[in-house]
Amino acid sequence: MLKTALILILAACAAGFQYDTCNRLFTKKGWTCNDDNLCWYGCLRGKCWSQCNGAGAIEWDGPAGTCNTRYHLNTNIEWCWLTDHVTCTSNSDCEAVRDNKCQGTCSV
Repeated sequence: MLKTALILILAACAAGFQYDTCNRLFTKKGWTCNDDNLCWYGCLRGKCWSQCNGAGAIEWDGPAGTCNTRYHLNTNIEWCWLTDHVTCTSNSDCEAVRDNKCQGTCSV
């Protein structure tokens, strides 16, 4: 009985972590986590981008408008260029537009 209760508690704790931060697989990439929607974002080739849900949306059961915090395709996230992008040289330049919609499709 105690063993079963302990297993259930540990499973509940582990499940809770999936909605508290961006996909942990990518923490060492140097990207910035948008804590509001759990999407990674940053600056690439002078443009702002953000993680998005394409194929990963199929199995994502997280809150609406948040990025899948588990899904990846061969350790790559799905991403898109952001609308109304600003010219950037660092991730911090993209903070003002990090919640903007995708300009085009969400791809790997």
